[in-house]
Amino acid sequence: MKQHALRTAMTLYEGDTLDLRTAANQAGVSPDRLRRAVRRSGGSIPSPGADAGPVTVGAD
Repeated sequence: MKQHALRTAMTLYEGDTLDLRTAANQAGVSPDRLRRAVRRSGGSIPSPGADAGPVTVGAD
């Protein structure tokens, strides 16, 4: 189950849907662990500004 959570968090982080801290928290891993997993999988790391903090998202 944790592997699925990590993959989901990686996808959401790479797509700029979640910031690094939030995605890592959702997966139950440290931000550094999530970043390393994305790099290892060949994914792209969002720009440093994307890690600045939580993003407010509203729904219509």
